[in-house]
Amino acid sequence: MNKQKAIEIIEQLFPADSQYEDTAAIGKRLLDQAKEEIDGWRNLPEPVLVRYAELCEAEENKQVRKFQKEMTERG
Repeated sequence: MNKQKAIEIIEQLFPADSQYEDTAAIGKRLLDQAKEEIDGWRNLPEPVLVRYAELCEAEENKQVRKFQKEMTERG
């Protein structure tokens, strides 16, 4: 299978940018799975990894604040 054939199949079945919400959700899930199986996140382009790292740090800060709030409320 070549790239053009792959694009045609994806467009016919589950494109991640489909106008239909359910179809797009399935397409995004399958695309994520394909990326992970083939390349893994460590090989993504630098801008994607930088943004991923920023999101990880933000999530960590959010969880720390939540934990601190819970501990404060418990006394």
